[in-house]
Amino acid sequence: MAKQPDDLVVRILRQIQATLADHTKQFKHIDERFERMEQQFDDVHDGMITALGLASHANVRDQGLQREINDIKKRLKRLEAKR
Repeated sequence: MAKQPDDLVVRILRQIQATLADHTKQFKHIDERFERMEQQFDDVHDGMITALGLASHANVRDQGLQREINDIKKRLKRLEAKR
């Protein structure tokens, strides 16, 4: 009869260990998923920064070209006026 409480404790401890092992596997899987999500967010962030940079660069370039076109138009009008 003295063995029954010991067996009960050992069984409960094994169940606890099994549960902990299962939780450890689940947490590892969840950690991997979070790492992938974090990488995806980093990729999206980098893409947005690149897109904003390119859009800004294109806008500046467009403004520069527009200025040059306006300057050429003014020069052309002056040349036509001298004729």
